[in-house]
Amino acid sequence: MKKILTAFAMALVLSIVVAPESSAAIKVGASCKKAGLINITGGLKYTCVKKSGKLVWGKGVAVKASATPSASAAVPVASAAPRVAATTKASAAPSASASPVAGAPYTMAKINTHASAASCWTVISENVYDLTKWISQHPGGEGAIKSLCGTDGTKDFRAMHGNQSKPEARLDSYLLGPLAK
Repeated sequence: MKKILTAFAMALVLSIVVAPESSAAIKVGASCKKAGLINITGGLKYTCVKKSGKLVWGKGVAVKASATPSASAAVPVASAAPRVAATTKASAAPSASASPVAGAPYTMAKINTHASAASCWTVISENVYDLTKWISQHPGGEGAIKSLCGTDGTKDFRAMHGNQSKPEARLDSYLLGPLAK
């Protein structure tokens, strides 16, 4: 009985001490603990990213109903590709060159028109990303990203990054929406 009471007390203490941040509502720009963590709250997936030297929650991306919701606690990114719904908010676009209309289909023809450093869109794992702002920030150099502009970069991205969580988490912050089939 004493062991059960001790275990219950420990669980209670841990839930109070560890869980307060995870139970709070996620707000874009609010601080988070570790880059690459994700939190799915209210049908939106938030990713902890490093921005201006600080760890903050990135914009929320709508998730499909079929995606497995996480507990309210943030968890490390483990999936190979983010799952998103067909719409994103235009006001939350990651760069000025991307001003998608909510519900607008992203076709390969549309992606092909964004094949320059001034407007660089690519497809990775059936999702469309605007990497324009990432070109100058990429640790592997600008050429690695410029080669993906206007193309399906899935093969190249997977060849370079495999299933690494950090590149996947960074990629989430540039998501525009799913590729139309």
